[in-house]
Formats: sequence, structure tokens, C-alpha cells
Amino acid sequence: MGWAEAKWTVDSILQKIGQAPNNMRAFTAFPLSATSLGLRFLEPEDSYADGNLICSVKGVMVRMSTTAYPTNINEGTLVVDNQNLGAYETEPFVIENLTESTAYYFSAFPYSVQGVYNLSSNSSNRSSASPAAGEAVTVNVTIDDTTGFTSVTVTCVNETDPAATSSKTITPTLSTANFVVPIGDTYHIGYGAADGYSKPNNTAPKVSVAGASTTYEATYYYFSATINVTYPVGATVTCVCESTSYTAPTTTGSYAFIVHKVGTWVITATQGSNVASTSVAITTDGQTATVELSFVKIYGISRDITSSSPVWARTDSAVGKTATASVGVTAGVSDFDICEPWSGIVRETLASGDVMVKIPKFYFQRYKEGNVEHIRIADKSTQGFTVHPLFKHAGVERDFAYVGAYKTSSNNKSVSGASPQASQTRAVFRTNAKAKGSGWGLIDIAALSAIQMLILVEFATNNVQTAIGRGYCDSNSAALSVGSCNTVPNLTGRPSGTDSKTDVVWRGIEGLWGNVWEWVDGVNWNDGTYYVCNDPSKYADDTATNYTQLSFAGATNWSSSYITTEGLDTGSNAHIMLPSAAGSGSETTYQCDACWSSTGWRVFQRGGAWVDGSACGLFAAHLGNASSTSGVYVGSRLLYLPS
Repeated sequence: MGWAEAKWTVDSILQKIGQAPNNMRAFTAFPLSATSLGLRFLEPEDSYADGNLICSVKGVMVRMSTTAYPTNINEGTLVVDNQNLGAYETEPFVIENLTESTAYYFSAFPYSVQGVYNLSSNSSNRSSASPAAGEAVTVNVTIDDTTGFTSVTVTCVNETDPAATSSKTITPTLSTANFVVPIGDTYHIGYGAADGYSKPNNTAPKVSVAGASTTYEATYYYFSATINVTYPVGATVTCVCESTSYTAPTTTGSYAFIVHKVGTWVITATQGSNVASTSVAITTDGQTATVELSFVKIYGISRDITSSSPVWARTDSAVGKTATASVGVTAGVSDFDICEPWSGIVRETLASGDVMVKIPKFYFQRYKEGNVEHIRIADKSTQGFTVHPLFKHAGVERDFAYVGAYKTSSNNKSVSGASPQASQTRAVFRTNAKAKGSGWGLIDIAALSAIQMLILVEFATNNVQTAIGRGYCDSNSAALSVGSCNTVPNLTGRPSGTDSKTDVVWRGIEGLWGNVWEWVDGVNWNDGTYYVCNDPSKYADDTATNYTQLSFAGATNWSSSYITTEGLDTGSNAHIMLPSAAGSGSETTYQCDACWSSTGWRVFQRGGAWVDGSACGLFAAHLGNASSTSGVYVGSRLLYLPS
């Protein structure tokens, strides 16, 4: 018998007596609930030999036991006899009414159309599982501030079975959502959006585990910025923006307001009849701002005027504060940067194109107790203090004034990079400045006094050439173009280079001493008598008309004499600091600056020039030139008083 004939004979016999199917292609048991299990399975394919069908699969019998895997079609309990091949490949066959946590063993016995069963114990035909509840999922939601919160939706997204997806609503009073995910399903937690709040990130996908418990934590952050407030102990503090208002729960003197809105927040401290208020612009989430409220803040200095030491003692809220100037790229540090009015002194470019320095209004006291002189600056009106005359010219009170950032240039402007204008009389400079428009003029005695007080209280010494810089003053050959201090850190100090060969700057005002002298308006001198005026419309030379005589006088014979005493008027002009005695001082004692004087009517210039060396300074005064005088050593600085 040949091979082909023999094979046909064997195949015919197998077709008649049958052959068992192969093992199951898939067979898995898994928990669905505390009382049910699911079966997913796929029967074997038909069997062929050399292209001839030797086993046609008819179905599969699944039997179950709680003791061991059934080994034949008579052991255990019949679960299903399935002849709808492939019916449970994806959708499970469900076995109900089982006992939680009990192990159930399943054996699959696929069979052929001839009724021949596969009784193999191969693992492909076996699976076990225990009923268990679905994975318990808890979502705890924290709302950092419920001010604007209404509700939000939290969803347990079932990626395996979208129909099993479930959602819960979270509110300020209901902050926990609970879900149960069928075992084996893949899920994630999705967080809905709430207007004004940050949305938490959705969780990563996870496969539900039988009997497991998983807790997720999420926080909805409202737009949040912090305003740290320091205020007088005992005061009530509010923080208000439009219709939203907070009140500090404490009166201990400090509180951090957490605010949740872009806008201008007004912080107010109230205690009896005292009220202090300021505002903070909140623009970005996470912003932190710090403000200090006080019903009044007073910064003072005192000095025995008979002492040769130029150093002042700090008093009031200035005690413990320090200030250093910048040198080159090394930045100085001033504790007054956060104190009013210093914190409000800034450069601004006005519509005219002039670069000016804005000085906020402040109140002052200047008086003597015996030989001890006191200068005190208050940021707010308070008993015993007077608004500084810089902010009350001609009886009109203003919240701020502008002083030229630079010496006036030939185009009658305060701009960087220009050469200082010189060789003009004070009257010509005055006329040109006033021609710029209403409110314009020359720096005057009131503006000079304000600057002197602010510098003295900040640095607590008359020796500004040591504290800030000598200025452009030692044996130089010509005036220096302005703007060389633009890159000085904090705009206080001097740039790199030899001290006395570089200019100086204080809070944006460059060249207050050195380079060229500056004419000062509102002061006339006649044979040692000072006359002052604070009405720019009345400024004139060589006259006492519309001017007030000061109670102190000077000498007519000063010639590069170092000042020992600045006079203190007993009338209404206590702010004015002009020389009353000179001669026995030096560049490091008393006022540390020099003065010049002569007989007859004279006009006032201040600061010193590029050749005056240690005679220059904040108090350097020249009262020796007639009103007709002009020269290359004398320039000016603009003043603008806004209407």
C-alpha cells in the first residue's frame, strides 16, 4: 500500500472515530462583584492534517469546583455547555450567586462534532478566581478658598466600559466623591473646570483590582495672591477690591491677606479716629506684595551743632536703619527704600521729554533743644508737623513735585547725554524755564531744603562727599556731560572710576554737587541778610519785595570758608538751611562744605563746580555774585510743580 493510500485510510478512520480538539485559545476567570465571576474564553480552532480536516470543534463544556480543577466532564458543577463558538471572547459569561472570597476552579473541555473531549490538564484549559467587590475609589477634593466656588463635576471614567462611567458633584459642603469600578476595568479620575479656579490634572489610567481601595486627593486653587500687611497694633485692617472685602481676624500688627482677584486692593487700618490706607495692584496668580500701614511714620535725626562731628544720631523710626551708596557695579543698600517718602522718589519722563525726579509730599519738623538740632520727617500729616514748603508753593498744596534728574542742557531740557548749559544769569535761566509752561521754573530754596533733609535723614551725616561720592570736582578741565550715572545701581552713588573724576547721583538726581554750580531761586542776599520767597510768580533779583527776611544772617567776608553752622529761622521758614557761621570748619567737620559771600545784593548758587574739590557738597553756598553774573562754572536745574 502506498503512502497516499495509507494516509487516506487513517484520515477516514479518524473521521469516523473522532479526534479531540486542541487546547483552548483563551480561558480566563475573574471577579465581577462580591457574588459573581466572569469567564472570557475562546474555543480551539478546527484541526487539519496535510490540508485534511481531522477535527471539527463543536463546543466547550466548562465545569466548576470549589475544591480542585475538575478532571473530566462529570466532575464538579456544569457552568456552561457552549456551542456558540466565540460568543464569550470579549463579553464575559457571568456566573451569579457565588460566595465572596471563595476560590472557584474552572476547567474547560472543548469537544468535537464526534463528541470527543479534550481532557487535558494544560493550563490553557484552566483558570480560577474568587468573587470580590469592585475597586472602591474615593476622591477627596480640597477647595483652598470657597469665596467664588459653587460646584464642580468629578468623573470616574471607565475606559474599558464607557457605559460604566459615573460622575459626582462636588460643592463647598460636599467635598468627597465615591465610586466602585468593576474589577479589571481600566479607569481614571477626570476633574471638571470651575470658573476662577485651577483645574487639577486628571489621574493616570489604572486597572481596577479586586477588593482594592484607592483614594485620590485634589485641590482646586482659586486665583491666589498674598498681601502681607504690617499695621499699628490694635488697629482693625480691611482689604477691599470692588465688592470683595476681607477683615484681618487679628489686631496684633501683622496679617497676610490671601486674595483671589486681579485688581487694585485697598488696605485700610482704622483705630478710633486714625485711618491709614494704601493700595496694591494685584496682576498675577502667586504674586506676593508687602505693605506697611501706619497712622504716621516719623524718621528723625539729631545733632549737637557745637560738635565738630558731621554725624547725626538717628531718632524715631530711623533708629537702627542704615544706608550705603553704590560704587561702580557694587550696589548700595538703603533701609529707607521701603519707607515713605523715599520709596516714592522715582525718575519719570514727562510729556515735555524732560527726565525728572518725582518727590512725594512729606511733613517735617526742624527745631533745636539747647544745642541739639532735630530734623524729623513724617510721611503723613500729624500734630506738630508742617507740610514741607516744596509741596505748598504760593499756598497751593500738591502731592508731589518734580526736580530735574540732570542739570539743564542748552535746549532748556533735563535730558541725558547733553552738556550742562552755563554762562547765563539766574534771571535768564528763570525766564527760559518758565517759558516751558505753567509750573516750570528753576530749582528753588524750598526744593533744595527738601532734598537736603531727605539726604540727611537717610545717610545721617553732613559729609555727603564721603557717604555718596566726591562728585566731579577735583582739577577737572571742563564740565562733564550729564547721564554718566544712569547705570549706577539704585541710582544712588557713583559710577566706576576715580572718586572726584566721576559724577554722583542720589535717588535719580545726578550732580547735586560738583560739575557746575546751580542757580537757586527764591533766595536773595544783601549785606549778610537773607530774603526768601515761596511764590514762583514773585521770584526776582536784588529785592526784598515779596520776600521774607530770615531771622538769622550770614557774614559778608566768606571766601572758600568751611561752614560750621546752618541757620535755623525762628519764623515760618524753619526748613531753610543756609550758612550762618563759617571759617573754622573743614572738609570732614561740621557741615563739611564751603561758602563764599560778599557785600551788596547777591544771588545764590549752590553745589560747587568741577574745580572746587572738597569745598563742594550738599551745603556748598556761593553768595558772592551779583545778579548780572554769568560764567562757565554756573548752570541750573529745572523744577516742575504740577497744577
